[in-house]
Amino acid sequence: MKPLDISTAVLLTVLCWKRVNSVFVPITHQSQEVHLQRLSNASTSLEELDALEDRASIGFAPGFNESQSPQICVLTTSMDDLPPDLFSKTQRLRGAILLHFFAAVYFFIILAYICSEYFLPSVECICEDLHLSEDVAAATFMATATSMPEFFTNTISTLVVDSDMGLGTILGSMLFNTLGVAALVAILTKSHVKLDWWPLTRDSIIVMIAISSLVSCLWDERVYWYESVVFVVLYVLYFLVMFQNERMKRIATDLIETRWNLCTRLEEPKVDDEFTEQSSRKYSVAVLGEAINTTLELPAAKKNVSRRCSIPVFVPSEEPAANKMKLLTVSTGSWFAVVWWCYTWPFRLLIHFTIPDARVHRKWYPLTFFMCILWIGGTSYVVFWMMSIIGETFAVPETVMGLTFLAFGGCMPEAVSAVTVIRKGNGSMGVSNSLGANTLAILFSLGLPWFIRNMMEGGATTGAYVEINSYGMQYSVFGLFLAVGILYAVLFASKYTLRKLVGLVLMGGYLLIVTFMILVELDVFFPSENVC
Repeated sequence: MKPLDISTAVLLTVLCWKRVNSVFVPITHQSQEVHLQRLSNASTSLEELDALEDRASIGFAPGFNESQSPQICVLTTSMDDLPPDLFSKTQRLRGAILLHFFAAVYFFIILAYICSEYFLPSVECICEDLHLSEDVAAATFMATATSMPEFFTNTISTLVVDSDMGLGTILGSMLFNTLGVAALVAILTKSHVKLDWWPLTRDSIIVMIAISSLVSCLWDERVYWYESVVFVVLYVLYFLVMFQNERMKRIATDLIETRWNLCTRLEEPKVDDEFTEQSSRKYSVAVLGEAINTTLELPAAKKNVSRRCSIPVFVPSEEPAANKMKLLTVSTGSWFAVVWWCYTWPFRLLIHFTIPDARVHRKWYPLTFFMCILWIGGTSYVVFWMMSIIGETFAVPETVMGLTFLAFGGCMPEAVSAVTVIRKGNGSMGVSNSLGANTLAILFSLGLPWFIRNMMEGGATTGAYVEINSYGMQYSVFGLFLAVGILYAVLFASKYTLRKLVGLVLMGGYLLIVTFMILVELDVFFPSENVC
């Protein structure tokens, strides 16, 4: 039988739907230029030849000789499983890519708006009907709700397109939540912010355990079915632990503050007279917090907490300067408010007629919850699609896109709300909630899609596993260990007080670690020695 020549091998690999990184072909002695010339002479269309030019190459291992076969490297991306773009790569490089950036930013804003204005209130109503305390609700159901965008991103990445962009997004989000949020809060606040040592210590210990489990799973670049089961079990255990938060706090406080007297170096936190303990707890439930509307309000607005759902609702005062963004009334406070009102009006109008507001129509909150899930899933898909196109256009690895653009865009609403919360007096919860969300990012946003994928492929009966194609991702996870260590060490040295100098140190640590992660993914550090 005539052996398969190299041109046919590449064509079968690229044109057939099969996600592979490389394929070995029979021994041949021609140079790479000869092979590529034969590819161009093959009976393929012009579009297929363009795809081959960008995605197929022939790699020769170090010490290659005539007795060895070359390795044909075929680049596979998420775009293989996503809808084709309306523009060609040439058109995108000539300026059409700006439309994709605009679309990505626009849908990021839609995600933030839905989560803060509709999804979180519906989840809060569920927690009230289950008679959960606000602390438990904030640490469990509400934190899970804020993780839904990352969850859908990884679900699309794992179940739809078989990409590592979801993993990169969550790792980047965790890094930003750990150091970036605290740094922004410290830099942007006008006065020192005192943090409570207990939630910071508790969340640091828990997230270290979660990161350890993630390292053990990613080390062999495979997540087996039993490892994904461990993530689901740990997710349930996390809920059970948080239900015992008050008991653990009493024990820890008795040991550390009373018996061991380890907190004498700490100053007593100053409580703003404007915020009572009850209003502080009410405000801490909504981590995302008025991500869209608050940015448009002037100081004349005053706070009013809904009695049915404890998500803070801001209403304008009697003064004419107050600026509450209305659906049918154009904002008149400033030029930015007018531009923002016009910019967000299309999606606010569509959402208004498709998702009932649980704060107004409380009995409809199950429908609100369901419609928000549909909206968040669809919006996350569009964001993922846009990021894939941008990454493919500029030849940026998908994991790098996840570590940077997707992570930064997904975390900005939480960062804005954390600054808003702390500027209004609730400093402790603004940072500790962001750190605690990292645990759910691992156990829920990563673990659950991996578990579903493994069960769909047979689980224990077939020995199913999810393959991680990013060689350096396990090294990037170690950066999260370092990030948590830097956060706790810096805050401990500053007596759990955020000030501008602390913010600059934390921001420096964030930039250092995210640079390390990117260089690992680009094969600069810990090179994989992969021919492709």
